[in-house]
Amino acid sequence: MTDKQKKPRLLKGRTAFLFIHGIGEQNPYETVDFFTHNFINYFDKQSFAFNLEHLIAKRRLSSGSLWTESFVRLKSTDSNEDWLIDVHEYYWSTYTEKKITVPEILQWAEQTLDGTIKFYNRKENQPLLDSLLANRNRKTFFTYRLRSLTILLRIFNFLYPVLRMAVWLILFLAGPFLKGRFLQSAWQLSKQIVTPPLVDFIGDITIYSTTDQKSPYKIIRQQILRESLTLLKAILKDKQANYDQVIIAGHSLGSCIAYDTLNLLCIEASLSQDKNKNLSLDKIKGLITFGSPLDKIAFFFREVAQEGQYIRQRILEHLNSFRVKPEFAQKNQYSIKSPVECKLDRVRWVNYYHLKDPISGHLDYYENLDNVEMKYEASWGDQGHQGYWFDTSFYENIAERFLYVANQDEE
Repeated sequence: MTDKQKKPRLLKGRTAFLFIHGIGEQNPYETVDFFTHNFINYFDKQSFAFNLEHLIAKRRLSSGSLWTESFVRLKSTDSNEDWLIDVHEYYWSTYTEKKITVPEILQWAEQTLDGTIKFYNRKENQPLLDSLLANRNRKTFFTYRLRSLTILLRIFNFLYPVLRMAVWLILFLAGPFLKGRFLQSAWQLSKQIVTPPLVDFIGDITIYSTTDQKSPYKIIRQQILRESLTLLKAILKDKQANYDQVIIAGHSLGSCIAYDTLNLLCIEASLSQDKNKNLSLDKIKGLITFGSPLDKIAFFFREVAQEGQYIRQRILEHLNSFRVKPEFAQKNQYSIKSPVECKLDRVRWVNYYHLKDPISGHLDYYENLDNVEMKYEASWGDQGHQGYWFDTSFYENIAERFLYVANQDEE
């Protein structure tokens, strides 16, 4: 039988995908729709016969409050095949919606860039900087773009109120000739026109990447992670679904939430009182990141200790250590044993990126993962960042890695 005639078999088992959406204006179930819809298109081309079902399950929030989760199931119509695929979604956008202002975003961005520059200019961090600059792309960014970003932010910080006033003046003078939504306050409308793209996209990153423990946004970040971990554990322990494997996947900033959720799970599993507790960690088989800014988050937004605080620095590194390469630990004369014993060594991590996607990239900060470059046609920017959802090869690669039984030649 030729390769073209071979038909791979779906993994005989029960699979759950937990998808986490990215930044911007998101609506509930959009992530489920995107993934399931395009996976169905891929499966149709493979001539698989299946039923599509909408199911509900009783869940609890981390506070204990009950809620009803909706998810989608693909199940074989052939009674001889016992596979099913459930697609779950973690929707976190409500936690960050309209929670931050433009001046706060600009202040955060400038402080982050200034702090990053100062951190990598320290003498003791020279080896770390050398490791970063060894990568050509990193060298270009650090050498030429970091200072430029700081300058641009300062210019925009000056231009924003001027732009706001200009839009307000136009709306105010044109008021008698406008109708519909333009009849509202010209000042409020000018804010809506000028700020939404900045607040909706960068605002999510600002809130989630805040490292100041005293910031009110730190509480939002903690809540996002608590609920993500609570839902993941509920799926792992779901007796009715009884999954054989659970795969957590995240797009854009959602990939950072997915990663941080697994990192938090490692910490929880390392607690002495939980060591004998069945967390069903062996069911977690995969981590899928696509359009991921994880390297950028690690390099520019991670929490760092002040100069000389080597004990605090080591504690921070231990608490954020999942698959981090050892060479990115800050060097000092004392070694401190980590209390975090990662229980997720068998998780297969696949990172998908595209060269026209300004958010994603080849992840160099982490180890034990596969970086897969996507080749779909796209222009630089949003098209490159969103193209994964529509690329058939993306779904084919996921299926080959996680769903199919290993190919066997027919005798």
